[in-house]
Amino acid sequence: MSIDGTPITLWCLEYGSSSFSVTIGNNNSIFDLKKAIFEEISVPDNVKAKNLSLWSVNVEESQLESNTPDGLMTDGNEIKIVTQKVGNTFHGVQGNSIRVIVRAPVATKQPGAEKIKDLNFEIFVLRTDNTRKSSSVYKYVRESGGVNTWEIEMEIDRNYDDGIRILNKYPNAPTQGSDEIRVNQPFCRNVVNEIVKMLSLERELLVLGGDHGFWQEGQVYADIIIGHRVYRQELTNSPPDLSKGLGWEVKNDLSDGTKEREGKGQLVKYARIYLTADRPLTRVFYGCLTDGSLWKFTKIQLLYDDDGAPKMKFEESSFYQWNEQTASLITGLISRYYAELTEKLREKKESQDNDNTYMYRNKSSISTESLLASFIKEGVNIRLNSGNYIHVQITSHLGTGRECIVFLAQVCDYGIKDAVLKIEVCKNTEISQVYREISVLCALRDLSCVPKILFEGHTAGGFPALLTDFVGQSLESLIPNNGNIDDFILFRVILDLLSCLQEIHASGYAHGDVAIRNVIQRNGHFYLIDFDLATLLQLLSDPCQAIIQDYVRLCQIIGIIKFEEKMSFSELIGKLKGELKSLVVFVENASRWKITDEGKWLEKFGAIVKQFYERSSRKVLWK
Repeated sequence: MSIDGTPITLWCLEYGSSSFSVTIGNNNSIFDLKKAIFEEISVPDNVKAKNLSLWSVNVEESQLESNTPDGLMTDGNEIKIVTQKVGNTFHGVQGNSIRVIVRAPVATKQPGAEKIKDLNFEIFVLRTDNTRKSSSVYKYVRESGGVNTWEIEMEIDRNYDDGIRILNKYPNAPTQGSDEIRVNQPFCRNVVNEIVKMLSLERELLVLGGDHGFWQEGQVYADIIIGHRVYRQELTNSPPDLSKGLGWEVKNDLSDGTKEREGKGQLVKYARIYLTADRPLTRVFYGCLTDGSLWKFTKIQLLYDDDGAPKMKFEESSFYQWNEQTASLITGLISRYYAELTEKLREKKESQDNDNTYMYRNKSSISTESLLASFIKEGVNIRLNSGNYIHVQITSHLGTGRECIVFLAQVCDYGIKDAVLKIEVCKNTEISQVYREISVLCALRDLSCVPKILFEGHTAGGFPALLTDFVGQSLESLIPNNGNIDDFILFRVILDLLSCLQEIHASGYAHGDVAIRNVIQRNGHFYLIDFDLATLLQLLSDPCQAIIQDYVRLCQIIGIIKFEEKMSFSELIGKLKGELKSLVVFVENASRWKITDEGKWLEKFGAIVKQFYERSSRKVLWK
């Protein structure tokens, strides 16, 4: 562990043992201090640094009786905020006074020994009813033995640079005891909004306040709501439908134990609504209780015991003071929720998606004949986000999928003669495909290989609509009936798509759906379309794997076009020759690299691709 800031020497006393000293920087955290102490004492094998309990004291060792300082190990002296800086905890450190009392648990539970607390699902639902007092709701959960400690720092990925940027924007937390509605709530809501913007998710995630108009007695209202914009109507109703988003609670002073208990009870109510929905958006509710100065996080899950009975598992973190580390935790938590929210859509679509059920295929899985005929005959009026309307004239029908219909269209009032119009007509999807694609295309708007958004809005029937500029000929239509496409043309296709993927990956995204159906030719080059499954790499636990999968699917295109079937690397290498074979060999080798940092992976991959381009431009392709 490195020393951050001015070195401080702290004398520590291990409970029931002897004293010792540790040297640490004044800018190091209390968690760093735990790790430093952990190196100096003997503990059971399965006890870790995070399990140590610390108390802040200032007493001469000679004044302690038999090294049993129970009187000093009070709740008020215990150091609970692990992100707090050492220099802010220990002031005026001088001499050899004991400043820290350390106590290690005798042992922790063996891995796998922990069982879900016996908090029966049905009783939970009954005992946490909306009409019950919030403090009694939390009391029931706690007394039922259902509250566990959430080691959030060990679970949530963080980027401290993100935390520093947020803290620079909002450096001063509200003073405890301020006006909750006018001071604490706006500050906390602004922090969350800024984080959503920093993550480039403002077109997908809503951050709503607690102003719901007339409040109905017996209903539940959250101070901050985080949800997908497709559920705007449900989340802005009075009362809001909290099964469609995360409810967070804001108080004005969490040093007040009564307000803390009330706030925790509110989070339980929000989680109850979210997790007991007929089709929960995710299986985990991430909550937050804060006054702006202190932040506590909760993780509440619906799980199943060994006998198959549903159980509720509750975990809550320690309190965290407002600083860059806490800001990075909030950023990581929102990223985690968004990733879980969108992963459900990905799993659903990938299970439904195959070669004969998607747009640009003849077989339709939506019974929308009358709707389709109406669009083609009358055109479409689209209400833009600005409130203005445009009339889109349909030129032809390009394809129909499970959720969307795609048209070739014109917008005569704006002189647009060729555009692609995508309308999402299936309204029961978990997350809007169109909204996802809009978010990605906005993030990649500087890339020439990506479609540009012309207009976005809703039809008169409330269907999300997207108009883009990429009009071209599908790759499928270029493949002869006998499948015998010239190797030179195929090589051009692969090189163009390879270049597109490099730009997309360098901009922080994986395409996620590289396939023949999503390739078009325009202006003499080949491009990828359909970005509704694209994913921000920083939200993934293994971004390199997502990048590799894009290139694996690129190689599969070669097999489908040349041999009319998906093929493994070994099968392709055995049948291909020349530069196509060299490309597949290169991708196979890259898929085995033991590199976990996507930046380093892309740098190495790009250097080899550059050599590949230079070599292939000098060679004549041979079959």
